[in-house]
Amino acid sequence: MERGGLTEKVTRDSVLVFRFVDVGKLPPPVLQFSEVKFGYTPDNLIYKCLDFGVDLDSRVALVGPNGAGKSTLLKLMTGELTPLEGMVKRHNHLRIAQYHQHLAEKLDLDMSALLYMIREYPGNEEEKMRASIGRFGLTGKAQTMPMKNLSDGQKSRVIFAWLAFRQPQMLLLDEPTNHLDIETIDSLAEALNEWDGGMVLVSHDFRLINQVAREIWVCENQTITRWNGDIMGFKEHLRSKSGLSS
Repeated sequence: MERGGLTEKVTRDSVLVFRFVDVGKLPPPVLQFSEVKFGYTPDNLIYKCLDFGVDLDSRVALVGPNGAGKSTLLKLMTGELTPLEGMVKRHNHLRIAQYHQHLAEKLDLDMSALLYMIREYPGNEEEKMRASIGRFGLTGKAQTMPMKNLSDGQKSRVIFAWLAFRQPQMLLLDEPTNHLDIETIDSLAEALNEWDGGMVLVSHDFRLINQVAREIWVCENQTITRWNGDIMGFKEHLRSKSGLSS
């Protein structure tokens, strides 16, 4: 069909190449929870007595049942939510960037990715912004067409380019692999492993967790406990609890 001119040659999106800028070090603790209690109402607590720290060496995956408060914990880290009791302390120079699916709703889809980046980061030359987007696999016409014409995966690339340009020292990733293919997920994992900042990850993608997480924290029963093992051990634990273990 291609040779006969009946259809155009099928082209795949280029593999998403992540390159996060190394950020150096900040003295710990950079993010500290002290006796934190939180609930959307005082009678319906999600967490109580949380005491832990996250540093630029941290590579944490949050796991646990739906509704246990994994995304809520990320919002407490950024300051979007405030504890009912206790304190969340952040280093004065800490730059946090959070990826979540709702960021796509904030894109002005009538704008191109290039104009969006220029608007978000005024004072930067166009070529610099083109290069920033290009590093995330969005090149050529895809940079200048209205974002409403981009695929969900391409919109995710715009969001990652927007986040990376802020040069965060701490990445909070909430289900970052939605709309990304396996090759792109592997590129994300490789970049995270090469980068020198801190990371907290919420994901149902056990494969990604296995590639990048050094610690597994279980969010359950209004608290957080560290899992003594890797994510594959935790996966087998869940299978055993469900009576599915071989």
